[in-house]
Amino acid sequence: MNRIISVLLLLVNISFGYSQIIAIDTSWNISRDAGDDVSPAWSPDSKTLAYQSNRYGNWDIFLYDTEQDTIIRITSSEQNEQHPEWHPSGNAIVFDAGDDTMQYLYEISLKTFKISPLFDRQIICKQPVMGNDGRMVYFLGYDTSHENWELFSYHFIYDNLNQLTFFKEDGLFLDLSPDGKSVCYAYNAFMYPFKHLQIFNWYGNELQSFEDYNIMDATWHPDGLKMYFISDMDHLEGEMYSIWKDGTHLMRLTNDNFRINDLSISPDGKSLACSVWINGNYDIMIIPLESF
Repeated sequence: MNRIISVLLLLVNISFGYSQIIAIDTSWNISRDAGDDVSPAWSPDSKTLAYQSNRYGNWDIFLYDTEQDTIIRITSSEQNEQHPEWHPSGNAIVFDAGDDTMQYLYEISLKTFKISPLFDRQIICKQPVMGNDGRMVYFLGYDTSHENWELFSYHFIYDNLNQLTFFKEDGLFLDLSPDGKSVCYAYNAFMYPFKHLQIFNWYGNELQSFEDYNIMDATWHPDGLKMYFISDMDHLEGEMYSIWKDGTHLMRLTNDNFRINDLSISPDGKSLACSVWINGNYDIMIIPLESF
């Protein structure tokens, strides 16, 4: 069914051309320095954006206040701090730190700026995503038996660590649905499309599969009905699309030939943040969504 939808959409676009539903307006660039700014993540109140930047030589985490138009740096160690996500309380940022062979999950308090391990388990892990009630965290963990990254979860109350996928292929990214009941998870495939995405419930049971679009990044819309994603299926640089979680209503949203990465939609649904390749670096743009 997904292949049929893609073919029909392609025929329509060839005949009539693409409309520009979302425009990448570089005047909404929040980056203020050299280096790459990537992995934006909105606060629960939709007022602050966390992201990582290597402007000082290695990856650190920064916060951008949309109301004050100010940026502060909250980590400054010699190791790489990456993939920031908000704790649902809004009072802390969770992230991974380390290198490719020894990464672990941490939490930094936004009141004291004290950094502590997120939990105590012997596992290499990265890219945390917190559950809405703060009891669960989903992440990519390193499966040492197969030497690849898989989808894991950890329950803070019961101290349960669970491996949810066993693809024997490297996981790429994940995102949790607004209701906390579904996880979208992408992994490498051996033939084009090289990047497949699947939706799982919290037990690791597959709910939906997207194998035709070579999805390079994806995030849930706050309504929980659809996802936004980046794909190069129509253009080598990659464009932005939306699709309902049941695989229907595929729609291309951009047509401006920018290289886009790292999507994040604010919880109030009014703004989209993404990293865009501009003049040799990735900068973060904030795009209003109120009219869409």
